[in-house]
Amino acid sequence: MTGKEQARLLGLFFWLLTGFQLFIVLLIGGLYAGIFGVVIASAPRKANDPPPEVFAGILIVIMGIILISTLLFSIPKLVAGDGLRNEKSWAKVWAIIASVMACLSGPLGIAVGVFGLVFIFGDAGKAYFDGPRFGQVPAGAYPPQPPPNSWQQ
Repeated sequence: MTGKEQARLLGLFFWLLTGFQLFIVLLIGGLYAGIFGVVIASAPRKANDPPPEVFAGILIVIMGIILISTLLFSIPKLVAGDGLRNEKSWAKVWAIIASVMACLSGPLGIAVGVFGLVFIFGDAGKAYFDGPRFGQVPAGAYPPQPPPNSWQQ
């Protein structure tokens, strides 16, 4: 597998990991909303208890914070995935950040993060990121130009 193919695969893994994490957060949020909705609606109330809307408001705020933090932590992985898939010169930095962040989440994230770090700092990654690409021409690729004829006059 070439460095370009590995970079594109790593970008795809970042996107899939981000999608999976967002799906899980939304699924758990929906389950908690349903469970707490049933509990709040069926709980017996005393005269001096706060209304159930207070608990629902607190639950909405907590879920909003969790969703916003998940989205913020998804940005580096999405940007790195885009950069790797489209061969951008800035993708290496974002891929390092995204790989380290992926290592902080569960077994799937650890697998993606380790694959990313091994690729980036391995021989294939060094050849891909530091080699000639993005329109760069390696030294000595073209024969030297002949001198202009004006020097003979």
